[in-house]
Amino acid sequence: MNAMLKHMLLAVSILFIAVAGTSCAPYHEVRTEDASAGEVAGLYSLILYGGTYGRDLETVAILSKEDAPYTIVPYAPEFEYRIIKHVPAKEALSRANAFVSLHPDFYQTQLTRIVDSKTGALLGYEVRPLYRIQAYGYYDVLYIDYWKKNGKVFVKMHIIYQVEKNVYGGGGSHTHGLP
Repeated sequence: MNAMLKHMLLAVSILFIAVAGTSCAPYHEVRTEDASAGEVAGLYSLILYGGTYGRDLETVAILSKEDAPYTIVPYAPEFEYRIIKHVPAKEALSRANAFVSLHPDFYQTQLTRIVDSKTGALLGYEVRPLYRIQAYGYYDVLYIDYWKKNGKVFVKMHIIYQVEKNVYGGGGSHTHGLP
C-alpha cells in the first residue's frame, strides 16, 4: 500500500510539473517593445479602440501597418472601435494621440512597436494612454493582449484588476462579455 501511494504521489507531481511548465512557458507570438515617434513611417489603418463612454479608461489607438503580413483586428464588438484606412504616419500619430488624450486624468502617451515574435516583422504601433498616478494608483491601467489566429492579429484590452475593482466596484468584468 505504501509503494502504491508513493507511485501515485510521483505521478501527481509529474503531472503538476508538466502543467505548470506548459502554462508558464513564454508563448507570445506577438510582442510589443518601446518605440519612438520618429521611426513611424508609411501608411496605416488607424484603429481607434474604446473611448465609447464619457470617462472611458479603456482607450487605445493602434496603427496597423498596411503592408504588414498580418492585419490587426480588435477582439470586440464593432461599436467599440473604428478603423480609418490609408492614413499617413504623421497624421495617424497625431489622430491617435488626440484620441487617447481625451480622458480628464490623461497624463501622457506611451508608444510601442507591435512585432511578430517569430519573424521580427513590424505589424504596427500602439499608442497607449497613461494616466495621473494620483487618480488610479497606476500610470498604466490597461492590460492589452495580442495573438495570431487565421492570418490576423487580434487585440483585446481590459482594465487591470486593481483599477477595475476601484472604479467599477469589482462586482464583475467591464469587458462586455468577451473572453
